Amino acid sequence: MAGSITRATGLMICGHVMVGEPIMERAVLEQEVYRWFRRKKIQAFYEYISSSSTLEGTRALIQTSGLGKLKPNILMMGYHLNWTNWNAASMDEYVKVIHDTFDAHRGLIILCATEGFDLTEAVNFQEIVTQNEAEVLGLHSVDETEPEQEKDDAMEVNQVDDPVILARIALAQRLEPGKKKKLDGEIHVWWLFDDGGLTLLIPHLMTRQSPWNGCKLKIFCVIEMAGTAESTKTNILAMLTKFRIQAADVIPVDLEQHPSHASVTSFNQMINQYRYDTVAPGRANDPHKPSVIQESDLIDYGDKMMKQIRLRELLLEHSVHSSLNVVTMPLPRRNRSPTLYMAVLETMTSGMPPTLLVRGNQENVLTYYC
Repeated sequence: MAGSITRATGLMICGHVMVGEPIMERAVLEQEVYRWFRRKKIQAFYEYISSSSTLEGTRALIQTSGLGKLKPNILMMGYHLNWTNWNAASMDEYVKVIHDTFDAHRGLIILCATEGFDLTEAVNFQEIVTQNEAEVLGLHSVDETEPEQEKDDAMEVNQVDDPVILARIALAQRLEPGKKKKLDGEIHVWWLFDDGGLTLLIPHLMTRQSPWNGCKLKIFCVIEMAGTAESTKTNILAMLTKFRIQAADVIPVDLEQHPSHASVTSFNQMINQYRYDTVAPGRANDPHKPSVIQESDLIDYGDKMMKQIRLRELLLEHSVHSSLNVVTMPLPRRNRSPTLYMAVLETMTSGMPPTLLVRGNQENVLTYYC
């Protein structure tokens, strides 16, 4: 997915944080990864970080990756479907990574998919090493034809019968950039806040290369007040024209409308098991469970939480059958429950097509001359 954004011309660094692993593993992994990159025609650098925790390793990547002013300006990471099974420390680390990213003036993208991306059980690592060795010996060409490449891809995957794993394999193959195949359908862009234009730029770049160049862009924007839908649409269309971004349609939506009682009830049912006033005695300080949600957390989020519930209603109405959703990501509050924030992200992604949660660092990334 990241390769669809950089399009083999932008700087991409694949960071690999190994918690508790020795530094001596770096040399071996670097060789294997770069050989795999060459065979897959992936234009990227590999960065191995040995760290005591994921948070510290990610901080090291954010601060040290790049050379001089040639540094990545976006951090892309995955969304954890099993966040409800996390302990309090892991959830806190995940949210702190988000805070650190914006503190470092970086944009952030979180890739979400209901199928998940863990293919550990399916990948034939021994076959990958074997093909890497064949390349070194000159028995394997990096300039393969597409049928030969597909044959190698198939050999790198174990035979599995688990429908969950098979769904993940199908998703990975569908989203792989650089293939001649094209995805049909629409990319729905939910531009909810002015974050410097990153939420608009990312899908625009993706549609310029396969497999996304067969998809149309549909932009959803927020109206500021009732009765301004037409003027909002006209202004957005004029702006898109100036930046030469082609969109099939622009649809103004109203987030100020209160969500339905059923939607609010559904959200409350999801978070009730984590609320301080409903958990069992002694559970509030259990380090092996997600942190509890205090009443002050709910008050602090207030109207913003209602807007996110309303957003889910609109997503279910308009975007449940899209090829990809790109949604402006809400920011977590400091010193507030990370569990509540993860629940908000769940409402935006659960049961949805693959979703990119995007948030810029307030620096303009759209220019008339790009």
